[in-house]
Amino acid sequence: MNSINKSILVIIVILLGACSDNNTPSKSEVTSSTSLPDVISFKQATLYPEGVDWDANNNRFLVTSIRKGVIGAVTDEGVYTVFAQDPRMVSAVGIRIDAARDRVLVCNADPGASEFSSPATTGKLAALAVFQLSTGKLIKYINLAEGLDGSHFCNDIIIAKDGTAYVTDSFSTIIYKIDSDYKHSVFLDNKTFGGVGFNLNGMVLSDNYMLVDKFNDGTLFKVPLDNPEAFTQVNISEKFHGADGLLWAPDGSLIMIANDSEHGASVPAIKTDKVVKLVSTDNWESAKVVGTADTGDVFATTGVVRDGEIYVLHAMLHVLFNPKTEKHIEQFDIRKYRP
Repeated sequence: MNSINKSILVIIVILLGACSDNNTPSKSEVTSSTSLPDVISFKQATLYPEGVDWDANNNRFLVTSIRKGVIGAVTDEGVYTVFAQDPRMVSAVGIRIDAARDRVLVCNADPGASEFSSPATTGKLAALAVFQLSTGKLIKYINLAEGLDGSHFCNDIIIAKDGTAYVTDSFSTIIYKIDSDYKHSVFLDNKTFGGVGFNLNGMVLSDNYMLVDKFNDGTLFKVPLDNPEAFTQVNISEKFHGADGLLWAPDGSLIMIANDSEHGASVPAIKTDKVVKLVSTDNWESAKVVGTADTGDVFATTGVVRDGEIYVLHAMLHVLFNPKTEKHIEQFDIRKYRP
């Protein structure tokens, strides 16, 4: 492995955002079902899923794969099947289901750990693949970083009510905007979002703003949709280095999943392997932590609300990116948390 790829792997081992139910929950999501499983375990050798979303119409989870670049379906019984794939997919990262438009949006990137990684794409790929939810067929493929210099990594996705999508690019300082006709543009690019390693990561959307977290320093930003340059940092007394997936909980609180650990912490000796619950009383000018739950050493990346319960993906990416790994993971979990 050359020095460039080694550097990229060090960056990626402190990574990834991706992919939760980022819209404010509906009333139907607030009612929890006591019959839901506490954990769904599924076997698929060297899959290393990074993103997850809940397909309510088909009663299944959809998960991505850093290693294999495919999108798969997982049932409560732990049965995994391939849902969608395309030869241009290198590492499938963030995923977002848009059931109203019969589509699934998936980030395509290359951290250098895929079966399909190459010098041409490693650390340079930020693309969005759109698949039909009902069939798994590709609808559209968009190269978001086309014509842009520097490093790029398509990570997380949110979708507005009108079908507009927003995407974080974690190797740059960019948030992209993709309209319902799949025309893409740079929505926001600001040096504040830069830093060492992984930058902007998870996202959630409200009616007129988004919240975006930043992995390498644990900060959270509020970005107005009608004036993105007027973004502000949310004032929080604690910082969770390794801030990854974000999702709205059924009670309106914000769930942040952090995975910065001893495997590649952006700040040495800090371990924040937690699911964190935050609330705000001033429309996210500030926030406070009201609950946490430890995930353990599982590299939890993101989560999704299913029938009022919060499910978090145990991605085990520290095993994938560890050069000393001799035996790779075959079983992965999606676990229920109540921080």
